Amino acid sequence: MQFELSNVDKVYTSSEEIKVFGAKGVSIKIAEADFLALVGPSGSGKTTILNLIAGLIIPTSGQLKHGGKEITSMSLEERTQHRLDYMGFVFQDYQLLPILTAEENIEFPLQLKGFSKKEIKERINWSLKQVGLENLGKRFPNQLSGGQQQRVSIARAIAGRPQLILADEPTANLDSKTAQEIIELFLKLNKEFKLTFVFSTHDQRLIDQVRTVLYVQDGQISESRVHNV
Repeated sequence: MQFELSNVDKVYTSSEEIKVFGAKGVSIKIAEADFLALVGPSGSGKTTILNLIAGLIIPTSGQLKHGGKEITSMSLEERTQHRLDYMGFVFQDYQLLPILTAEENIEFPLQLKGFSKKEIKERINWSLKQVGLENLGKRFPNQLSGGQQQRVSIARAIAGRPQLILADEPTANLDSKTAQEIIELFLKLNKEFKLTFVFSTHDQRLIDQVRTVLYVQDGQISESRVHNV
């Protein structure tokens, strides 16, 4: 299913006279199994566009569609359910709950989706295996390295078998070797399971590996490039 932003503006207004655009005239088509990066300096609008794709914020004008569904017309509850059904998230700072084990961190969103205990166990085991942590599920986040915590975050994102993974600076807090391993893991998941990935990133190694690069400046797509990878 295709995600599409059509001529989207997001205006943050500090007064009646002043309008600050987080996104301006943004049009993006995200194909199934795409591997796409939003690239630009801090404050360029990358995170705003990522949040628009996720439905975490709604456009001031323009349309956001997923598989023909108009996301902007949904209620807050409907958008929340849509994210739960179709999207997974990977964050720069992992966002694992420290009082839960790796398995329990993965389990939490699966409970929200209403899976049975048997299916939850199967999905936890499957996702941990995909990220190479099948023997570390009982560990708490503070017992894991940064790279291992990010792998748990990725396992949590894929356990619900989403169509789209949104990753905000996913390699920013990792050393060079670990970052490369995480990039290779993203590529493996993209190729094996046709998962669609959209990244915001400064990491040139990740930028070099994606198929589509969208350069963001002042809330606008200033340039796009397609790599033959």
